[in-house]
Amino acid sequence: MMMRYALLDEPLIRVRFKDGTIRDHTLPEVIVALLRDAVLGFEALQPHQQQAWHSFLVQLVAMAVARITGGAFPDEAEPWRRALVELAGGEEAAWYLVVSDLSRPAFLQPPVPEGSLEAARYRADVQTPDQLDVLITAKNHDLKARRIVQPRPEHWMFALVTLQTMEGFLGRGNYGIVRMNGGFGNRPLVGLTRALSPGAHFRRDVQVLLDARPSFADRYDLGGHALLWVLPWDGKKQRAIELKECDPYFIEICRRIRFLEEAGRLVCWRTNTDGPRVAAPKALNGITGDPWTPVEKSDKPKALTVSDSGFTYRLLQQVFLSGDYEPPVALAFREDEKDGVYLVARTLVRGQGKTGGLHFRIVPVSQAAARWLSGSEERRTKLARRAEQRVRLAADVQRKVLYPALAALLSGGRDARVEWEQVTPWIEAFDRAVDAQFFDRLWASVEQDEEIARRDWERFLLTEARRQFAVAEHGMPVASAHHWRARSRAHAIFEARAREVLPYAFNATRSLSTEQEVRS
Repeated sequence: MMMRYALLDEPLIRVRFKDGTIRDHTLPEVIVALLRDAVLGFEALQPHQQQAWHSFLVQLVAMAVARITGGAFPDEAEPWRRALVELAGGEEAAWYLVVSDLSRPAFLQPPVPEGSLEAARYRADVQTPDQLDVLITAKNHDLKARRIVQPRPEHWMFALVTLQTMEGFLGRGNYGIVRMNGGFGNRPLVGLTRALSPGAHFRRDVQVLLDARPSFADRYDLGGHALLWVLPWDGKKQRAIELKECDPYFIEICRRIRFLEEAGRLVCWRTNTDGPRVAAPKALNGITGDPWTPVEKSDKPKALTVSDSGFTYRLLQQVFLSGDYEPPVALAFREDEKDGVYLVARTLVRGQGKTGGLHFRIVPVSQAAARWLSGSEERRTKLARRAEQRVRLAADVQRKVLYPALAALLSGGRDARVEWEQVTPWIEAFDRAVDAQFFDRLWASVEQDEEIARRDWERFLLTEARRQFAVAEHGMPVASAHHWRARSRAHAIFEARAREVLPYAFNATRSLSTEQEVRS
């Protein structure tokens, strides 16, 4: 039997350290370096693979610490090596990229019960690592296909981790992971961290998972299946593993893959399956207790699926502040995070035969805001209401101020119907300006009186709305015969509507009680 590329023993992973050096490490050495917060990045890791690699390592180490090391974090590589082998049921082959004996697992590659790749209808149709993982590009524009023509083992490893832990449905026989809502959903990562280095984020999330572990005892088996690739899989639907038989932080696989080495090159073989690897009812809607996935509260709760728009200020306000979502454990404040944290949100948006974009956003949370959000329920609710009000005001400016004024410009000052899409460039530019400053201005307002906070926000919205109106006024095509009528009519509409929607921006002495009396 031949076994090649041992992740536990061979330094296959190139790591860039904070001191500027690049060193080749084994997987256990990577874990030690992350725990020491010495890592700056991984040389072969692509941007769309970073989330999968982080989640994989955090889940792996959390299970090893909880089940093997007795809660300890060894500071040397050898104890981690032993822990990972034990987590795989003593099967060292589970940590090799290539294992010729198909009755044994290889890294993220389940045993083949049929005995041969031919009998199981495997095919060798993946030539490069970037053909393997989840990134689908339609026209070969933004990211070229088959870029990695001379791949190293680590390229295949990162691609395999991303495929097996992040992929969704891709046609019959290609089923996706259980940790997303539906085959065309995505698996978002939303959480907090005190520092943005890979090691700090890693150590923080491992501790979060360890602290939350007992809460999953009623839904999972704390001693259940941990690494699903060590179990044989013939692809049959009836062979699916029950969710309740798994460890809460189990590392799943969704495809039958085997690597072989031919003429010094890795060759990827794959075959279809009759069903997903993990059995879960559709009614579960992706709610698996994933440490980073928010769950929408509704009559039919479901795991968050991020749209092509990504993590806009509206979505993050809903997820982080509004109470419309059940926050994942990674999004809860810890005792040592009251002096300020970062909100980190990342996902690769999938679709039917397309990729909707890699979305990554970091929102600094100020010390004052962190103390409010981690403090009393009353304070958190007050800030949440303020955020919701600000989102609503921004939407009102778009619909009730900018749109009618821009429509008047475009129609030459007449009441002709103008479609929303025709004024979208200026509406979207306004929304981007709001998005860029929403959270910084919200955090700055936490100690402000309600009326002062309202006035400052309305003035900001008015300034940005006027900016976009001016841009449109100078760039929008208007017939010369209607030029002055269009401008006059548009200005009148803008100012009148702005005074209705943003009264505090015009009158600093106006009080909330006065506004409420006028509206009633």
